[in-house]
Amino acid sequence: MDRYAFKRGVLVFGLMLVLAAVLSGWVGESASADGQASQQPPAQPAASGQAEEKPVEQTHKNIQALKGLPDSQLIPVMQLFSAALGVRCDACHVRTPDGKWEFDKDDKKTKQTARKMIQMTIEINKANFEGRDEVSCFACHRGSERPVTVPPLPIPVEARAEGSRPPQQQQQQMPTPQQILAKYVEAVGGREAAQKIKSRVIKGSYVAADGTAFPMELTYQGPDRLRSVVTTKQQGEVVQALDGATGWTKNDRETRPLNPYELDRLKMLALSLEPIQIKDPPPRILYAGKEKIGEHEAHRLRMTTPDKKRIVFYFDAQSGLLLRRLILRDTVVGADPEMVDYDDYRDVDGVKLPFSIKASYTSTTGARKIAELKTNVAVDSGSFAAPK
Repeated sequence: MDRYAFKRGVLVFGLMLVLAAVLSGWVGESASADGQASQQPPAQPAASGQAEEKPVEQTHKNIQALKGLPDSQLIPVMQLFSAALGVRCDACHVRTPDGKWEFDKDDKKTKQTARKMIQMTIEINKANFEGRDEVSCFACHRGSERPVTVPPLPIPVEARAEGSRPPQQQQQQMPTPQQILAKYVEAVGGREAAQKIKSRVIKGSYVAADGTAFPMELTYQGPDRLRSVVTTKQQGEVVQALDGATGWTKNDRETRPLNPYELDRLKMLALSLEPIQIKDPPPRILYAGKEKIGEHEAHRLRMTTPDKKRIVFYFDAQSGLLLRRLILRDTVVGADPEMVDYDDYRDVDGVKLPFSIKASYTSTTGARKIAELKTNVAVDSGSFAAPK
C-alpha cells in the first residue's frame, strides 16, 4: 500500500470514529437549513446566454453550512445525503399538521448533527486532500444512517488469507487508450458513417425503476438539439427540450426554463444519443484498468472535461462497443454520480446504435427502450424553441 492510500485509509477510519461519537442519527443537510461553514463552495459561473445563478442562501431561508452553493446544486446535494444514509427528507425536516414541508425549521436534532457533519467533511478534504472531495458522507455511511465502526465477526477466511496468496503471474499487456478508441469507432461503423446521421426520431417507452412504462418520443438533431416527450397519467405530456445553450420544460402545471443542473442532464442525454461520444482527436484520456460489467469484460478510460466533470467510459473488451458511461460532478460534500448503461445494439444505416439506454442517478433510475428509430427525417427546428 502506498503512502497516499495509507493516509487516506487512516483519515477515513478517523472520520468513522468521529461520526460514531457525535452522531445521533445525522441525515441530509436541509433544503433550507444547514450549519456554519468556514469554507464556502464558490458559485459557478453562468453558462453563455444565461443569467448568473444565485447562491442558495439567496433563494432559501436559514441556509448556513452550504452558503455559496449554486441554487441548482441544492437538490442534487440533498439526494446525495439521502443515498449515502438510506434516509428520506423527514429524517431531518418537519411538516405542518396538514403535510406541508417547513424546511427552514430547526426542530430536529438530526439537522443540527448534519450541520456538524457537513462542516467536518469539508474540513477533512480541505486539510488533507487540497479541497478535493476524497471523503464524502458515503465513505463512512455506505447507505446506513449510522456508520459501522467495528469489523463484523467472524472475519471471512478469504480475507485472512489475502496476504498469503502467491503473487499473480505476469500481468497481461493492456491496450492503449488509442487502441481502445480505434476499436470503438470501428465497432460503431466508422466516423464517416456516423456523421451521415443528421437527425433521428425515436419512439418507445421510458421504463421507471418499478417497471412502469410510459410512452416516449425523442427528436434528435445533434448534441445541442433534443426534444423529449414522456406521456404520464399524472402530468400528461412532460416535455423537455434542448435548444443550443438553453433549455425548457413543460407539463400540465408549468412551462419554465431548465435550471443549470437540469440543462446539464439533458445535454448528457443528447450525448448518449451520439453514435460516437468521443471527439476526434480525443481529449487527454487515460487507461483505468478492466472491470466486469454484467457478463462482459470492459476496458475503462477516464477523462476530465473542461467544466470539471470526471467521466469514465467502459468499452466491451470483445466487441469494442460502449457499455457504460459514468459521470461524476463534484459538489461540496462529494461527487454526484450519473451512470448510463447501453445495451441491445442494432445496425441502423450501417451504424451500431443502442436500443436500450438506462440512466441511473441518486434520485431515480429509468431506461429508455427504443421500439422505432428513423434517421435523417425532416425535423422542424422550431420544435426545440421554448413556447412564447
